[in-house]
Amino acid sequence: MKFIDFRFRPCVKAVVDSILNNPVFGGFVAETGFGSGPAPTLAEEVELFKSLGGVKFVMNGRDCESVSKAASSNDGVLETMKAYPNEVIGFYGIDPYKGMNAIYAFKKAVLEDGFAGASIDGDICHLDVCSAKFYPLYTVCCELNVPVIMTTGPAPMRGVSMAHTSPVNVDRVAADFPDLRIVMSHAAWNYPHEALATVFRNENVYMDISDMTMNMWMDLYVPHINDRIADKVFFGSAHPFTHIAEAVEVMQGFGLTEEARRKVMYENAAAFLNIA
Repeated sequence: MKFIDFRFRPCVKAVVDSILNNPVFGGFVAETGFGSGPAPTLAEEVELFKSLGGVKFVMNGRDCESVSKAASSNDGVLETMKAYPNEVIGFYGIDPYKGMNAIYAFKKAVLEDGFAGASIDGDICHLDVCSAKFYPLYTVCCELNVPVIMTTGPAPMRGVSMAHTSPVNVDRVAADFPDLRIVMSHAAWNYPHEALATVFRNENVYMDISDMTMNMWMDLYVPHINDRIADKVFFGSAHPFTHIAEAVEVMQGFGLTEEARRKVMYENAAAFLNIA
């Protein structure tokens, strides 16, 4: 089955280094041995993606430099977009503490470089997604008619509170910016009932179910994906945290209807991203 991956980062050296250099991922690195072997090339990663049925993937940048001291990955996203323009859809990472300089850079990234929207990590930035520091970004997203991806449902991270990305905070943003299209990445898995309610009650809120191998509550999500929110959910692998091949295989085991699976794997994202 062909698919669009709404959260895929090619496991090239720059991506590996961005994970190794970010202290919040220290536990993941220690537990898994991530980054201990040679990194594949970008060509190898894209070929792997396409061999599994992948058509396009969203590569979201991360910029939490003010807090984590790890460098922004936006330049790497742009390089990948240029190398594979037919496969890559880039989202620009925003550090909310960089103020209007970040907003100006984001506008340029969309208008001149072809980025499709914004990407934020309120958890790593230790800032609620409904904080006023994010509101200039949301305003500009509405002006440019581009969406924002909010990383929600953080994995175990030392010193990082999951409350910053609670769906309750996402719901508040959705109410304040009804024209802003919002994607809750990782489906806010640690607040399953609130996540489902937020997607259901807000026309402008969607979710990707990336890193679903970590989601211990998928049995709560599946019946609603099959029914009430069938048009508002996107497949995502979270590669390289979850290997793309494993993510695709796992998706076959969920109790989704064939119609829902087709929508989640391709049709919903294609419509959202205006892919013909």
